[in-house]
Amino acid sequence: MSDSGAGEPGGVLAEMQRARCSGDTALTTFQGMRFDEIVIARPEAEAGDAAVFVRAVNAYAGAMLNDLHFLPGEFAVEAAYSYYAQDYIALALAGGHAEYWANRSGDAIALRAAGQGLKSMLADPYYDVFAIMTRLKADDAKAVRRLLKQKRWRTIGAGLRALDDKLNDLAATEPLAARQRAWLKSLRKLRVIEPAEISTYRSAFETANPLMSRRRAEKDRLRAEREKSDPTYRAVRALTDMAHLRFFTLGDGAAGPMRAIWPEGPERRGFVRWVETDQGARAAVFYREGRIFKTYLAVLLEQNGALPLGSLTLTKAEFAAIVPDYARR
Repeated sequence: MSDSGAGEPGGVLAEMQRARCSGDTALTTFQGMRFDEIVIARPEAEAGDAAVFVRAVNAYAGAMLNDLHFLPGEFAVEAAYSYYAQDYIALALAGGHAEYWANRSGDAIALRAAGQGLKSMLADPYYDVFAIMTRLKADDAKAVRRLLKQKRWRTIGAGLRALDDKLNDLAATEPLAARQRAWLKSLRKLRVIEPAEISTYRSAFETANPLMSRRRAEKDRLRAEREKSDPTYRAVRALTDMAHLRFFTLGDGAAGPMRAIWPEGPERRGFVRWVETDQGARAAVFYREGRIFKTYLAVLLEQNGALPLGSLTLTKAEFAAIVPDYARR
């Protein structure tokens, strides 16, 4: 099953991009379909583990988006669907549906692609959970009240927690990878290449996106501007400087028990942002201490490390700007 109702390559994603892209900058110029194939190397394509195959496709989509600077709808939409469906599963399993919505509700492309991906691979139980989440968070108040009554959930929060439990059960009893691989393998646009051909295809990708350099420069400029004003980036930069690490990128956030990352740390919940550095991934964890007189703290951790690599004390305003409401409860 592919992009239904598509009048052009890129389908519904192309329609969304044409509606929202003004053409004023390279990042707001939609070029139409530029590379309508999904390319993975033979070792991953022939791996016995379905998850290896799926990770290879999602790595391809991630590279098209983040390294080669294509927009969704400019490369094979099924790769984007797979990528955003997995993005939903990973975020919701790690931090719950409230966290997923906090991170993705402002990205209509991500939401539409995630839902379409689950529908396309015929993952109906997963799609049902996703669709109920969007109804809980996006419908009008009267429709939400009807849904809560129908499901016998007292609040939206209770409903989201019930969906968390359902998704965890699905992941344990009906893992998505096998179904996802079967769908992707059925696509005629899937191209399996030898490892020696990767550099040739890399050149083909770059040629297919004439706006790549301009988009990269725009992203770098916007990131630099954001880092100057965003308290999260300022804190993470300070932490990585303390640890003598080069900061590359900042991942999505998740709330959870601190001891899952820092076994010797305090027994409380924290808000985690994974940080890519020149020495690999590190966790920036934001948390508070004290009941009456609160202290707001940030630490940089290596997974299961005994001591922080760096630490900061934050103001209450900085903490509030960094940690979303749902993670402060």
